Amino acid sequence: MKKILKVGLVGLMTHPFRGDKKTQYRQSAQALRDLSKQLNFELVVIPDGIYTAEQAQAAADQLANQSVDFVLIQASSFSGGAFIYPFAKMQTRLGLWGVPEGAPTAEGGLPLNSFTAVNMYNSIIKTYLTGYKQPVKWFFGRVSDSLFEQRFRLTVQALTALVNLQGARIGLLGGVAPGFDNLKVDERDLLERLGIEVAAIEFEQVYQRAREASDEDVQRGKEALLKGVTRIDTGLDAGLKKSASVFAAVDSLVKEHNLDAVAISCWPRFQESMQVAVCSVVGALNASGLVAACEGDLTSAVSMLALSYLNQSAVVTLMDLVTIDDQDDSLFLWHCGPTAPQLADEGGVFVRSLWLMEGDKGDKVGMANDLVLAPGEATIFGFTPDFSQVLVIKGTLDNQKPGYRGSRAWMRDLQINGKKAGMRDVVETILASGYQHHYPLVFGNCTAAALELAAWLNIHPIPLHPYQDGLFVECDVC
Repeated sequence: MKKILKVGLVGLMTHPFRGDKKTQYRQSAQALRDLSKQLNFELVVIPDGIYTAEQAQAAADQLANQSVDFVLIQASSFSGGAFIYPFAKMQTRLGLWGVPEGAPTAEGGLPLNSFTAVNMYNSIIKTYLTGYKQPVKWFFGRVSDSLFEQRFRLTVQALTALVNLQGARIGLLGGVAPGFDNLKVDERDLLERLGIEVAAIEFEQVYQRAREASDEDVQRGKEALLKGVTRIDTGLDAGLKKSASVFAAVDSLVKEHNLDAVAISCWPRFQESMQVAVCSVVGALNASGLVAACEGDLTSAVSMLALSYLNQSAVVTLMDLVTIDDQDDSLFLWHCGPTAPQLADEGGVFVRSLWLMEGDKGDKVGMANDLVLAPGEATIFGFTPDFSQVLVIKGTLDNQKPGYRGSRAWMRDLQINGKKAGMRDVVETILASGYQHHYPLVFGNCTAAALELAAWLNIHPIPLHPYQDGLFVECDVC
């Protein structure tokens, strides 16, 4: 079940500034309550303004006892620097909120001095309270102002993904595919940085569970595999039955181990032991709402799970970057056929045998989803296997340019970290950084939310590395 982000709200105040800080804070709290219904977060409000350090400590204790995920601290007016200490000691994520002063009056005095307080609190946290290791985000304006609402919406989006990632369980089914050493993960990094646990499940368990699948489970598997499919090739009856039993096996293991996502070592064990390719199984799992990555790629399973949370549980997929076109500044995303039918364009899904695994006699080894991704904006977001960096690419998918059999689309109008980048720049960035060869993808522009998620995790985006003809190695100590 998806977790709801819990946001705490406090208002820090002092007496000398004579603006109507109490009314302003009360109105802000009500506007946030209204926004919480729209953005689907829980709001915990400290109803009374904070005028003393003792009140600040009591408010921090109350929010800690309610296990809030994010504390939004409104500088309802200027107040003492000591007021920020109890909230920093919570070691939860903080937002500092300044409010407008309003138009000058005949009296002429500064009503609130709110932004100065934000500036002071931020500086204290970052330069004096060196034990506080979290980022801090600033906000300004009324809740209805675009400057506040847009920034806050991104924070809710990113932190909702974060709280759902923390405590998630990923199943590694059969280990990493042979030879894909760049996909290996130290599970300690994953637990330390993201709070995610890995359940290692041997291939033999999946195989045995598939062999033992009941007729009813196999039938449900067939229905899942064919849901949304436009057509299926002839001669795949055996492949469909085997694939359905694998789907049932994975579904059973997911429930047994309480998994939020899986990384399946989709080759070569299934081909060797069952004479079946499971690309369509991966697609059907993603279509059903369970994030599933190919080739035992734990890193991509985590990245896909993050993308799904960032985009309202959207269906995601995993691609390779297989070729580039310098003529129209585009790159080609492709995979064998593990993409869910929901992501196909109007041409639909043709379920076929996996040509890579067909024998000398053309034996059909099913099944794979042959489809073109629907046109439109899409975002690539991928952690590195040590979870120290993320790759963030946005582009436009082109379904008109011819491609190769499998799940596929060309991508153009490229950006890295929200900045325009040519295809050459993207390739240079990927290869110069050593980023692995898998690209988690979701429809829509999630760049800003993805970068904010990374920031809250203290994980840095891979920087744009502009293309150049010559080989260039950056010097870290020069």
